[in-house]
Amino acid sequence: MLIQSRTVISRRQAIHLNATALGEGPPLVILPGLGRPSADVAPLANILASAKYAVLLPESRGIGASTGPLEGLTLHDLAADVAALIGQWTTTPAVIIGHAFGNRIARTLAADRPDLVSAVVLLSSSGKVQPTPEIADAIRLAQTADTPPDVRRAAVQLAWFAQGHDGTKWLDGWSLSVIVAYLAAAAATPIEEWWGAGSKDVLIVQGLRDVAAPVDNGRLLKQELGDRGTLVELPNIGHAMPVEDPQACANAILGFLGTKR
Repeated sequence: MLIQSRTVISRRQAIHLNATALGEGPPLVILPGLGRPSADVAPLANILASAKYAVLLPESRGIGASTGPLEGLTLHDLAADVAALIGQWTTTPAVIIGHAFGNRIARTLAADRPDLVSAVVLLSSSGKVQPTPEIADAIRLAQTADTPPDVRRAAVQLAWFAQGHDGTKWLDGWSLSVIVAYLAAAAATPIEEWWGAGSKDVLIVQGLRDVAAPVDNGRLLKQELGDRGTLVELPNIGHAMPVEDPQACANAILGFLGTKR
């Protein structure tokens, strides 16, 4: 199936935001992880578009053609970026899918702009259960530009990919300036303002081999959300879930979306 794509642009003040739109059908928005390009989630987007959904892939401010100030941000600013792109793309509330750090922006958007959001999907969510010191050190080494290549390659594999999956996919494509700015934005935003994704239904998809965002994060969040939360656990998948196995992610998402139609 040939899926055509187009570029969606939003300009406001000193901010220029780009996104790729593909497919036709009920709208879905996929947000990549911290400091990562939308190319990470493009394979997942293609599967969802093939299943008759319209998919929007925003490029984070500071990555690619999306530009804007990186100082003094909060998660509300980053959610407003996504809201502006949605407003240029569709008039129908969308399901917001956030991978890793993207789930914080997805939840903030659901809390700030419930009119734009029909439901939220969290891939590899974190927050309550921290990684072990060994894994935290591996994450630091993986995200540091001057880490020796062999050490960094091993750190990327250990921190983010399950055994048997190709961690070299995450050796490139990082924006360190975005990582610093977005972590500061999260630190500047009270957790209670976004944690529960407003009042929206939430699908939590957690890899059972995720050591960066251990699986108990998803289980605790499901307990907190009660009937609003649905938890799906995927075997043999680590933190880089949509990169490692986009089909397994799509199956979980499509199963959830099937209950919403």
